[in-house]
Formats: sequence, C-alpha cells, structure tokens
Amino acid sequence: MCHPTLRTAKSFPGTPKKNEPVPAIVSTHINAAWINDSAVGRLFAALGHPGVDVRFVGGCVRDALLSRPIGDIDIATPDIPTTVMQRLDNTKIKAVPTGLAHGTVTAVVDGRGFEITTLRRDTACDGRHAAVEFTTDWHEDARRRDFTINAMSLTLAGELFDDFGGQADAKAGRIQFVGAARDRIKEDYLRVLRLFRFHAHYGRVPIDAETLKACAELKDGLTQLSAERVRQELAKLLTASDPLASVAMMRECGVLKAVLPEAGAPECLAQVIVIEKSLALPPNWIVRLAALSGPKANAHDIGTRLRLSNRESGELVALLADHPDLTAAMPDSQIDLVLYRSGKEPILNRAILKAAGSGVWAAWEDVLRRALNWVHLPMPIDGDDLLKLGLAGPSIGRALRAAEEAWAASAFRASRAELLEVAKP
Repeated sequence: MCHPTLRTAKSFPGTPKKNEPVPAIVSTHINAAWINDSAVGRLFAALGHPGVDVRFVGGCVRDALLSRPIGDIDIATPDIPTTVMQRLDNTKIKAVPTGLAHGTVTAVVDGRGFEITTLRRDTACDGRHAAVEFTTDWHEDARRRDFTINAMSLTLAGELFDDFGGQADAKAGRIQFVGAARDRIKEDYLRVLRLFRFHAHYGRVPIDAETLKACAELKDGLTQLSAERVRQELAKLLTASDPLASVAMMRECGVLKAVLPEAGAPECLAQVIVIEKSLALPPNWIVRLAALSGPKANAHDIGTRLRLSNRESGELVALLADHPDLTAAMPDSQIDLVLYRSGKEPILNRAILKAAGSGVWAAWEDVLRRALNWVHLPMPIDGDDLLKLGLAGPSIGRALRAAEEAWAASAFRASRAELLEVAKP
C-alpha cells in the first residue's frame, strides 16, 4: 500500500521544459516483498547503505508503484565505479565490469545479477550515443532519463523520489519525456521507438500532439539505429497485450513506415489480438509482425532488414507463404493430418493469421480449437517396419504418407496391423 505525502519543492539547476516550474518531490512509501529480499539487503549494505545514498531506479520502481511484477532490479549510487568495485570486493560479492565507461557494474548475489550504475549526466549526444560524466546529484541523474515514469528512484526504506511527476503520469497511463520531446529525441533517436513501446505497455491516454509532431519531424534519425535495436523495440512493442493504439499513432506520424515499410492498415493485427485473447494465448510477436506486414510482404526482406534470428525468420517465411492445404472448411481428419505432419505451433499460428485475414475468424474456430488442443500421437509404424516389408527408396516415402493418412482418418486409433496393411506394396 502507498501512503503519499508532499515535500516542499527544491530549487534545481534547470527545469524539465522552458518556463515550466519544477514539480514537488512526492515522497511515497512502497511496501514490496522484493525490497526486503536478503540478497538486496546484503547488496545495499555492501554499497555502504545507509551511509551512502543508494537507491533503486528504473523499471523496478515504476512497476512497484503500479503493483506490477518486476523484472530486473537496477540500483544507482553516487559512488564512482572503481569505488563500487572495491566495496563489492571487500564484501566478497562478485563484480563484473559490464559498462564501466557509462558507470555500470553488475553485482552477482546468490546467483542473481544486479546492475549498479553511478549517478551521471549526459554531456554530449550524437543522436545515438552519449558522453557522460559522473555526479552525486540525484536530480541531474533523473533529468537525463527518457520518460517521467522511468525517472523515479526508491530507497531501501520504500521512500519514492519523483522529481518530474512520474508517479502521476504512471497512474494516469501518460507517457511523457523528461523535458522537451524534440530535444530528448535528438539526443537519442531510439527514444522514438521506446516512446511507442512504453505506450503499448503502460499508456492509457494518447501521446500528446506536440510529441507526435516531434516524432514525425525527426523520424529520419531512425536510420542511425542498428537493425538489432529496431528489432528489439518492435518485438517488445508487439508483445504488449494490446498495442493497437500505439501502432496507430506510429502509423499516423510516419514512424511505422520508417521501420516497417511493408506495414499496412492494422485491421489484421486487430483480429489476431482478438483471436489470441479468445484462445487465451500469449502474444506472439512474429505472428503479429506478419499480420502488420500483410500477405504480400517479402518475409526474406523483413528478416534480413531486421536481423531476425534464423528461427524467427523461418517462422515469418512460413507464415507469409501461401498454404492452400489449410482452409476454414477442411474436415477434421484433414486438420489432424496437417497437424500430424507439421506440428501444433506452426499450424495454429498459420490458422490464426489466415483467420484474422479472412475478416470472419469465427469460420475458422473449429480449425483453431482443434489445433489448440492438439496432442501428438506417434504412429505405431515407421520406416524400419516398411523396410522389413521389402520396400525401398521412394516407395517408403509413399507408403509412409499413405499410412499417415490412414492414421489421421482413424482419429489415431488404427492398429499397427491395420497400418502395415495400408503400407503394403
């Protein structure tokens, strides 16, 4: 439970936006089990707490405030990295220098990794990378963060520090930059994609018009991003429960076309989301990518441009290929045969995409439900059995296919003897 109290606004060197008053720091007490974890307590003590002002930062703070499950636990400290390394070494905690140039050390406690970053300010940015200098000023560290909901910090006692209104924005579902959108985007063009990704997961109100205008005007800067980072952001965005509003705004300001030229109207994506929820399936970002790209998209081009993994690229190619063997009206025995030969996941995903694209996905419900509940039952004969029957070469393949058809037609109840009879030359 949170118990908010207001503290007097302090005077800081700068404001989030020109002529905008500095908001009060809101001190909120958050009780969460992970804060009291023994590994966390041991790590804070190693870092000099309470003598050193060590705090939680980033996503774990935001998600704790919203009572969401947390992921990684990130920590910040005013101590420089060499001091952090020394403190960890003194307490026999393994320290890995994962990003010393930017002040980050990873501590390993009880087999878990915790990123510890020195407070810093950005001194120069080129649209993708920043030169930094270390600071002991928590407000300066908060100012360099991208969104207000990511600029909060939390003490071990559960006291929340919020210099830029992140608590109010988080609870309202409002995604806003810390400072002027145009300035923050020019510092790092990845923030354009992060904006829509965070909106997909946390947004409940539209992104403001001024921010969308900045995204539209600066979208060409996205060409500076690596394919891997674009893929990562798209994947995270499309695994949100319902990213449609975010995708619509990306399309409106031209960002979607900039990163996925094949993208069309989101109707098919909308239907995929409806089907996934109806079947209680988790989001599959490759299926959603295929839906957004459209049936005429070149899957190989998308896979190459986004540097998809071999598995992802293969899945996308299979989804966007023409599959005349899968129709809404096919009999159960044919559905079973296709499932037996290709497996549950590929056929289910293919059926979801076809159903979504048809505009009347209810016609596909039998196929979808049958694929969803599919359990593979191995056929009681194999190639060795056919060799013993005297078959060889291509005739073995033909006989196996005939046996598979009989196996599926029998609803997987045919006996070994019956299947051998079918396979006989």
